[in-house]
This record gives sequence, structure tokens and C-alpha cells, in this order.
Amino acid sequence: MTGPDYGVPDMTSVDELAVSVYTVPTEKPESDGTFTWSATTVVVTEPSGGGRRGVGFTYGSPACATVIDSHLRSVVVGADAMDVPGAWRQMVQAVRNIGRPGVASAAIAAVDIALWDLKAKLLDCRWSPCWAPAATTWRCTEAAGSPATPTRSSSTSSADGSTTTASPGSR
Repeated sequence: MTGPDYGVPDMTSVDELAVSVYTVPTEKPESDGTFTWSATTVVVTEPSGGGRRGVGFTYGSPACATVIDSHLRSVVVGADAMDVPGAWRQMVQAVRNIGRPGVASAAIAAVDIALWDLKAKLLDCRWSPCWAPAATTWRCTEAAGSPATPTRSSSTSSADGSTTTASPGSR
């Protein structure tokens, strides 16, 4: 069953949540003035559902992957991929007893970003840079209580630097 005129299932479940950890060496040691490092760790999350796969990441400890595997996966897999705020609330509740700041927040952020990406892909949203002159941008708008529907708007810049944005049907 699909939502009215949206072509997206009323509920598309997250079927899987893959997690990968990569350590990327830097060309030379880097520093922020308080600490120096020679590698950066990236935790990548990839939820899938409805035949699509989202991607999200965070820079952080490999412990983020442990939090995802041990605490977040059970609330994300099976969740409605179209209800990202609901999944976020469930993830926050899932880490209540281990503490939300730090590693747990970084883990939640990686999964949250990936779920938004999955939702956009399920809705066939296409994005282009809105700052580019004369760029056509695709946006997803969401009516209260209904799935998002892609809409198109065009932005053009004039010689005086002003920008005009038009949506289909506007003049």
C-alpha cells in the first residue's frame, strides 16, 4: 500500500544497518592546538530499506561502532524509514543508561544522518547546490502527517546580485 499520490510505501522498514570503521592516515601530523594526531577514524553507517541504502558518518572512536551494534541497531532495524525523528527519539532512549554525551551522541549522529539520506533516496529526492547561479534545486517538502513529496524550484541571480526563486506554477 502506498501513501496518497506519493508512490512511497506507507511504512518502509529499515531492513539492515551496516557499520564500518576506517582509520585514514593524514599526510603529516595535524593539530588543533590542544592535541596532535596522525590519523582520523571515520565510522560509516548504511541503513537499507525499500531497495535503497543510505549513508552517514561521524569522526570518532571505533567505540561508536560498538554503541551502534550494542544499543542502536535493535531500535533502528524494523523502524519506519520515513519517521527519522521517531527513530532518533528511540536511539536517544536506547543510550539512556550508558550516557548520551560523547561517543553515544556521535554514534546517534552517524545513524541519524544515514536515515535522512535513506529517506531522501526512498523519495527520489535529487539535490543540486542551491548557491550555484541559475541552479535548479530539488527540495523535499512535507505536509503535516504525510510523506515528503519532491518539489522543484529554480533560482536565478541578476546582474545586481539579487536572487529570484520560482516554484512550478508561480510567475
